[in-house]
Amino acid sequence: MAFCTNCGKQVADGVKFCTSCGTPMASYIPPTPPPAQTAPPQAAPVPQQPVYAVPVTGRQEEPISTGEYIGIFLLMIVPIVNLICLLIWACGGCKKVNKRNLARAMLVLILIVTALTVLLVLAGSLLFGDMFNELKELSTQLEGISTR
Repeated sequence: MAFCTNCGKQVADGVKFCTSCGTPMASYIPPTPPPAQTAPPQAAPVPQQPVYAVPVTGRQEEPISTGEYIGIFLLMIVPIVNLICLLIWACGGCKKVNKRNLARAMLVLILIVTALTVLLVLAGSLLFGDMFNELKELSTQLEGISTR
């Protein structure tokens, strides 16, 4: 219980004014609600910047001209020279990427054609070997007849 500061009368707790003189009660402190638990302010999420790769500034390869292609194909006609040139160009002896790739492709084609030729010759000799032997005998007999 509290007492009025003006008239000294006893006043019940929680009363705002004195019941006898009407003076506001000094001891009355309005109940303050407990402070709400507030979360500490958080910074807004920063959007991440996209990462852009720096383009590689390599040297630009000069392509093979039409005349160079014609020269390469004419050089491929010569039997031993073509293999030597293709091996040099395919193994990095040329700075032009197009020429190196062309040489590698031609070497692969040469290997494929050689393997197919060997297989066809073997298959032909197995399948038609007897016929070739008979033709040889027939030709020797014909030579013997023509020389008489």
